[in-house]
Amino acid sequence: MLTALSWLLPPLSRATAQGAAFPTRPLRIVVPYPPGASTDLISRAVAEEAGKRLGQTIIVENRPGGGTVVGTQAVKNAPADGYTLMFQAASLVSNTYTLKNPGYKLSDFTPVTMLSDAAYVMLVPSSLPVKTLSEFIAYAKAHPGKLNYGTLGRGTRTFVLPYRLGVAAGLDWTEISYKGTAEAAQAVMSGDIQTYFSTQAYASTQLESDRLRLLAITSEKRVDFLPNVPTFKELGYPQVTDHSWYALFARSETPKPILDTLRAAFADAMKSAAMQTQLRNNGLSPYDGTLEAFPAKLEAELQHFIAEAKQLGLEPQ
Repeated sequence: MLTALSWLLPPLSRATAQGAAFPTRPLRIVVPYPPGASTDLISRAVAEEAGKRLGQTIIVENRPGGGTVVGTQAVKNAPADGYTLMFQAASLVSNTYTLKNPGYKLSDFTPVTMLSDAAYVMLVPSSLPVKTLSEFIAYAKAHPGKLNYGTLGRGTRTFVLPYRLGVAAGLDWTEISYKGTAEAAQAVMSGDIQTYFSTQAYASTQLESDRLRLLAITSEKRVDFLPNVPTFKELGYPQVTDHSWYALFARSETPKPILDTLRAAFADAMKSAAMQTQLRNNGLSPYDGTLEAFPAKLEAELQHFIAEAKQLGLEPQ
C-alpha cells in the first residue's frame, strides 16, 4: 500500500531544475466526460484562471468513454512532464475495483489541486407515478424486472449508488450505460430509464423542470440550493449516503519542481472570485479538505470500496 507521502512526492532523482522554465508551451486538461456537463464547465473555468497565472493557454480536451477509463488511460500514457493533466472524480478510485482491468493504478497519478465536493441526486421522470422514494421503491417492487437505471459506467458513482439502493431495498432492475449525464438525463425524461443519479450540479439546473422529479440526495444533510430534496439517510437508506469530489491530477512521475509550479498556480486560481462564482453557479461546494491529506483519503476510499464490493457481491467485470 502506498503512503500519502509517496503519492505526493515524485522520486527525488527526477526532481531537477526542469521546473525552472516550466511551462514553455500550452498545457492540456483531459476531461473524461462529454462537453457541456458541469465537469466540463468547471474544467474550462479553472483552465482559464490557472492559464493566466502560468502565462500559457490551457486547452481542455474531452475524452469520454468507458466510464472515464478512456480519458484516464490517455493521461497515463502521456509524458510525465506536467503538460497533460487530468480532471477526475471518485470513479478514479471505484474503477480500480469494479473493473478487472482499468488500465491504470491509483499510484499512476498525483493530485495537483482539489476542485469541489458534490453529492448525487436521484432523478425520475415526472411521468412515473411516484413522488417520493418510498413510492418509487413500492412501484419498482410491483414491477420486478421492468425498471431500468442509467449509469455512466460500472466504475462510476452513478453505478455504485443505485446498486447500493437496489441491494438495500431488494429491487430487481436493469443497468443501462450512457456516455454522459446529458444523455442519461434525456433518457430519464423520455422514460427509457426510470432513474439516474446525477450530480447535485446538474440537479440544481432542473428545479423548474416539468419532466424530472428529484427524489433524494446522497449528502449527509440537505443542501442549501436543494432544500426540498430529502437525504437518503433521513428516508431510511443511510447506505446510499455518499459524495464525490472533483480534482486535477498529473502523472506521479512528474518532477517535483513542475508539480510545485502547477500546484501553486491552480491553488491560487481556485481562490479567485471567478472560480468561487463558477462553483456556486454550478451548484457545487468548495472541497472540504487539504491537498496534503487527499492521497490518504483516496487510499481509504479504495479499501472501503473493496470491502463494500465483497459485502454487496459486486464482482469486477
